[in-house]
Amino acid sequence: MSIDVSPQELTWLKRFFSGQNDLKWQDIESGQGAASRLAQVTPWLKFLSGSTIDHPIVLPLYGLEGGVAWYGMTADDQMFSQLVEEIGSFIGPSYSDFQGDWSDIPGNSDLELALKERFENRVLRFGAQRPEDQLEIERALLLYQNLLARRPVMPERTQRPFGKIRGDFDRALLAGNANNAQVLLDELKATGRVDAGQQKCLEVRMLAGLGRQEELARNQPLISSVTDLALPTQTLVDVIDALYETYIRPIEARPDLGEILAAFRQHISRPFGSSLFRDRKGIRHPTVLRAFLLFELVQGEPNLTRCNSIISAYADAAEGRDLAERWYIPQSAKQDEAHQLVEIQTSLEMARQAIADEDYEIAYELCFELLPDYWAYSALLRCAVELGSVDVTKKTIEVVTAASSDVKSLFKPKDRERLESLGLVGESSNSETLDLSWIGWAQGIQNGASIATSITMLNKSIDKWSVDEYAHDIDRCALLAKLIGNASGDQEAIYREAFPSLVGFFVERPVQSYRAFTPIYATLIKILGWSGVLSPDELEIASTLTHALLTTGPSQSVYIECVEDLNEIIAANNSPVYLDWALNTSELLVLYPAQDGGDLRLRVFMQVITMVSTSPHRVTPTQRDILEILAKDYGCQNLLESLPTCDNEREGFAQAGATKFNGLIGIYTLTEGAGQRAKSILEKYFPDARVETNKDHAATDRLVALAKNADIFVFAWKSSKHQAYFCVKDARGAKEIVMPSGKGTASIVKSILERITG
Repeated sequence: MSIDVSPQELTWLKRFFSGQNDLKWQDIESGQGAASRLAQVTPWLKFLSGSTIDHPIVLPLYGLEGGVAWYGMTADDQMFSQLVEEIGSFIGPSYSDFQGDWSDIPGNSDLELALKERFENRVLRFGAQRPEDQLEIERALLLYQNLLARRPVMPERTQRPFGKIRGDFDRALLAGNANNAQVLLDELKATGRVDAGQQKCLEVRMLAGLGRQEELARNQPLISSVTDLALPTQTLVDVIDALYETYIRPIEARPDLGEILAAFRQHISRPFGSSLFRDRKGIRHPTVLRAFLLFELVQGEPNLTRCNSIISAYADAAEGRDLAERWYIPQSAKQDEAHQLVEIQTSLEMARQAIADEDYEIAYELCFELLPDYWAYSALLRCAVELGSVDVTKKTIEVVTAASSDVKSLFKPKDRERLESLGLVGESSNSETLDLSWIGWAQGIQNGASIATSITMLNKSIDKWSVDEYAHDIDRCALLAKLIGNASGDQEAIYREAFPSLVGFFVERPVQSYRAFTPIYATLIKILGWSGVLSPDELEIASTLTHALLTTGPSQSVYIECVEDLNEIIAANNSPVYLDWALNTSELLVLYPAQDGGDLRLRVFMQVITMVSTSPHRVTPTQRDILEILAKDYGCQNLLESLPTCDNEREGFAQAGATKFNGLIGIYTLTEGAGQRAKSILEKYFPDARVETNKDHAATDRLVALAKNADIFVFAWKSSKHQAYFCVKDARGAKEIVMPSGKGTASIVKSILERITG
């Protein structure tokens, strides 16, 4: 048999197909190997004929005693991320022991050392769950290889890395840039790496990320199309959160639990319950926890073990915990009184439920109550592998090592494999203490974790981490900020790729900005300051971070550092196309106390004036009006006298008939100064119109009336409250709600002018 393989790949191939591998390289070359085995190997070897490896490779190890294991490997980190995702899609846990993540192979044998020397850490290993699953895996791998072979190759001059596109997509969502998000979604689909199910998940992510939860919740075909998939945790969060916010949030505070359960049953449980609430996947978002609790409570006989697991997963200070306890405790007491509970919950039941929900921290603690039962040792090993903490690893090894010989004799191959992998982790790490979420992840980067490893772990774990565990822990937040800020080289590259996740977790997810997060906000702003020229979406994120930091009441040193970073950002992005953003940023600074007397923020405004003076002909009438108002705020009205007026443009605006608008304009924004400035400018443009602003945090009669009667209603959703949005939505009915991407005056006025003139 003629094997056309590049000479540079022969060395590791010959080592891989030797020794412990019952299929030898000479048998492949001569074609004398078993036909069934050659059929599994030769298609993959076709990918090794060129000067570079452009596809993932999956090769089998046929054990001398009959077992089979598979090794997947790639030439770069981007392709390895692709391999991890696609092995999970084609095979996953149904037939194999592959759980969607990867760990470095130990390299105990010559064939594994050959792979590590050629592909470094970009190697994964998996085996069949049962012997009869081997055939299914072989069929799936052949299908996968065939798909890779037929997948069109995009020309390098036009193709961008998939991870780069996805990162830009996430940034567009954080910035509220719907148009760019759609363009990037189309680009993701065009790569050929997104199957039909993944496309649906991305559509869900876009609607949720843009704050269009009600549109998502009422799109039953879209939700139904993803509920039967093996959903990523992010998609599960997006769907359940949208359903909860739309159907339950408006009534959750009502005293009648029956009314809440009826709404949940009608809108959520009946159409989606059986598949959507199958597995919680360790998610700790408050709305998801409350939704899972309600799902249990609408059952004929609620699973109180699962209910207790949900309450245990709730952080003490998390939003809505009081509601969850109020709903659950009466139900539990009621069932006790009716003698409907005949079984007492045990630690074993709770531990099994915690593992089923992927709450490994809770399960780990419960397992110690079950020792010396064999199941407890096996569960401890599984939890330790999943948690990845050095402290947990060391403690687990000590406990398992001290187990009796009778218990150890019951260990299965999977238990021994986990114990071996934990031993390697314990020996190779010098860390004394590891956090189980952000800190542990960041320390892993500090200890040399690769980009692929770090990002894969982050995507797998982030939805299992609780914001509330950091919200009041200043020391942990300061440590995380220090780890991020001191990174360099490859470590810095990891944080840049994880930037959207950091912003989403610490800015978008919390119900408010917490003082403990101040050093993290400052560090993320600094990352943008170090990045030079930014995209429009990154600039909008910089404003969001600045607003979050200012609301925490930063110290003088933090404030000064933040404004200096903003100065660098404006200097590096000094272009008329970014003038609206610069105006919004200047306005944001003037709304909050200056910790240095105001000199630094004045320097920011002077940068804006410089931006205008270089291209005065590009300044719109609206931008000029905002400049005049801000000049008064900064006490430097005379600076604008040297700039040309825009009377000719304003006259053109009037002749177009825009100033004839005489309806009611309603503006909802929690940034009161921006709302008042927008009102002043709009009244100047439309003297016959009536402009009203509102900043109520809840569904007041005044807000309802304004939303109902306004001809144009603007909802600054980036600074909104859930209660206000649903109040506005109900009051508006079929009428449009204008949702600007930013919080500042420029964004609000621009969105209204587009609506009137468009």
